[in-house]
Amino acid sequence: MTHLHINSLSHDIKTPLNAIALYNDLLRTMEFDDPERQICHEVIADQINHLVHITRSILEQNTRPEGHDQIDLISLLQDTASIYQKLHPEYTFLVNIDNLIPPVWGDGPALGRVLTNLLDNSIAYSQPTLIVIAAELQSGGIQIRIRDRGDGIQPNQLPYIFKPQFRGNLTVPGNGMGLAIAQEIVHAHGGYIEVASTVGVGTVIRIILPQSIFVELP
Repeated sequence: MTHLHINSLSHDIKTPLNAIALYNDLLRTMEFDDPERQICHEVIADQINHLVHITRSILEQNTRPEGHDQIDLISLLQDTASIYQKLHPEYTFLVNIDNLIPPVWGDGPALGRVLTNLLDNSIAYSQPTLIVIAAELQSGGIQIRIRDRGDGIQPNQLPYIFKPQFRGNLTVPGNGMGLAIAQEIVHAHGGYIEVASTVGVGTVIRIILPQSIFVELP
């Protein structure tokens, strides 16, 4: 497995830090007995745990799953979309998830890191518009798709987008590590990731997670 550069740390910590700041600000505006306070506390705690996981894995230059926990993918996708909707209200995040998707064994924080990396890319390369997050059970595994209506990727760049530090547009902030990290994590779970893109129309990123990691095989 390819070791990823430690500079990817700056990319990966951005979203959890932004989420912590946002929910901390929300807490400041709430009454002490507001029932929503508990939700804010839980989100902040989850994002702190996410930061700890990311920092440790990058400092060790290792993207292999650290544990085999039972992961509720439906909740992971919905919670991530909810956080991004609050962080980026100028976008519309449409979530379309098959309720039959089973729990899987794997590294939950790492898979969450895949989603945040992909959504960060969609936002970086598109104007405020619709981003679709979809997931469905299919023969042989689970398919997750993230679709944007952004600038699209030039055909001659597609073969290189998963290479560490590759940046198709140098005017967009970043270090070119997001897709490389996402691919490493998906491969470590036995899956694969691919991209289809049309210039001026948008990009669809597709992840397939194998049936072998289902908690209960159908």
